[in-house]
Amino acid sequence: MSEKKSNFIKAIKVLNPGYARDDHYDGIHALYRLAAYVPKEKNISSIDLQMKLSTLISQLSNLDVRPNAIHISESMFEIIWYTKDFQMVMSRGQYAGLVMDFSLFLKNSLIQDIYIHDGCFDDDPDSDVRMVSNDLVNFFPQFNHQCFGAANDQPIEVRDFTDSCAFKPNWISNSVGGVL
Repeated sequence: MSEKKSNFIKAIKVLNPGYARDDHYDGIHALYRLAAYVPKEKNISSIDLQMKLSTLISQLSNLDVRPNAIHISESMFEIIWYTKDFQMVMSRGQYAGLVMDFSLFLKNSLIQDIYIHDGCFDDDPDSDVRMVSNDLVNFFPQFNHQCFGAANDQPIEVRDFTDSCAFKPNWISNSVGGVL
């Protein structure tokens, strides 16, 4: 299945009950993050893995909405865009629209084999915002740099969650903000 079709289908599936947690669009809780992933080849050499990660960081650093983090696991590079402030959606349809914006963003990124990580649809929401003033809550979030992602001067954090933890904190430098 192509990237375009797979991400589009995941965005549409948000409309199905049970695909995403109800508290992601209940009008009480703020969103936590949206995530994508790039599959990682099995048995990839350390050098090839470092080159792939370096290329990925370079590509991600040039996007309009820069991610906050990359988590490396045995099977993937998980790319995370955390929300800025309090982003809240009020309905399943509005949430599906936001995920569709995210799908189109990924398609337009031209990063090969990048897919929506539907595991983010099962995350615990960030905050209960009942005690927050309404002027601090964005009730109409879009996938853009005002609602999601890192500041331009903030480096993309890289965390290795593999069993081997082959990456040392100083083996690669981020083109935006120093050593990872």
